[in-house]
Amino acid sequence: MKRYIYIIGIVWLSFIGSLYAADEDARKHDVEMADVWDNWYVQLGLDMSLQNPYGYDLAKVFPNGKTFGVNAAIGRWFTPGLGLRGKVNWENGIPLFENGHANWLAPMYQCGVNMERGGYLALYGDIQLDVHNLFLGYDEERMWNLQVYPRAGVAYNFGSSKGTPVLGVGIGNTFRINERLGIYLDAAYQMVSSGFIPVGTGTGSNSNGYFDFNVGVQVNLGKRGFKAQAPNEEAAVIGSFWKGWFVQAGLDMNLQTPYGKNLSQVFPKGKTFGLDVAVGKHFSPEVALRARLNWENGFPLFENGHLEWVGPAGRNGINMDKGGYVATYMDVLLNVHSLFLGYDATRKWHAVVFPRAGLISNRATKSGSPMVGAGVGTTYRLNERWSLYSDLAFQMTTSEFTGGVGPTGMSVSTGFNGILDFHIGVQLDL
Repeated sequence: MKRYIYIIGIVWLSFIGSLYAADEDARKHDVEMADVWDNWYVQLGLDMSLQNPYGYDLAKVFPNGKTFGVNAAIGRWFTPGLGLRGKVNWENGIPLFENGHANWLAPMYQCGVNMERGGYLALYGDIQLDVHNLFLGYDEERMWNLQVYPRAGVAYNFGSSKGTPVLGVGIGNTFRINERLGIYLDAAYQMVSSGFIPVGTGTGSNSNGYFDFNVGVQVNLGKRGFKAQAPNEEAAVIGSFWKGWFVQAGLDMNLQTPYGKNLSQVFPKGKTFGLDVAVGKHFSPEVALRARLNWENGFPLFENGHLEWVGPAGRNGINMDKGGYVATYMDVLLNVHSLFLGYDATRKWHAVVFPRAGLISNRATKSGSPMVGAGVGTTYRLNERWSLYSDLAFQMTTSEFTGGVGPTGMSVSTGFNGILDFHIGVQLDL
């Protein structure tokens, strides 16, 4: 649990710090939002991972937890300080890179079996914050740029036939060779569930994870750079620190769907209600970040007397008596209308899609688990300040959160524990 708290703290600090720095940089240097097809890039490289099971001596990670693999990524810089990147990593699946002493890969102490079964595959989403552009000013000719990024995704370990949500943080470097080519170096730490690294952590205690190091080539696509602010285009320009903020408040309904349960019985066995609040900021008409706090099943007014699928297992009111459960997470809001139809300040209705990552804590079982998901949402503008919003999302979480309701176990090759989430409320633009 401590590692979860530390890593969430780092993610939140980097997020809050970037909100100020990104817009301070834009305000000072007056750069305009680029076209939707500008500032894309692809990456291709090699990587080394170090598996770090809970309770095992980190000093012995060489060679017990060491693996090699390949990775590829595609990303885009939306502003000089903010970019998004999607990455795929295939690890320990190529015989050329075999480690004959990889005892800490699933299945444990059966060296070679993980590679024979295909290694593991991970999909990541990174929110990249360019430190140089944020704090030293935008310079397209700069030879070296430093980034930090919170990371979320999913991974599947063929050695254990088990998937897991992934939550982590990293640091990256890019070195410019010319206008099109560069070299990148990344290092990150990811948290995963006990199924991925088959070492049980127990309820609410610590975590399993792995370090990841990458090196490769970056190819820049399309037009590059951000031009000076154009006259009379204030609405489409990256604003000052105080522009683009919004807050939300609303009600929600969650439908718990533990592994192995019949979805047709989710009403009423997995149904809960709660409250949520959020704060967010638009960095451009295309992309915004939102941080949300959701308190679920904690108000007697919303009690479900037939609830069975929220830990602890069985029909009881213990979860509500203990305070329900709390989720805190970050969404990357991609505005579909602005991305594909162009920016229009008078548009009333907007559709968004978003990846999601965060931490969820069950107060009754005192467990904390990483959570990743994706969703769709809409906003409808009532006037200059007020809007209505609605969201629909699905999140995956680990067996520790379910408190025995939906353990998947090492023998299970498919399925997961998840939460279907509905939100509705009001938004105030600040």
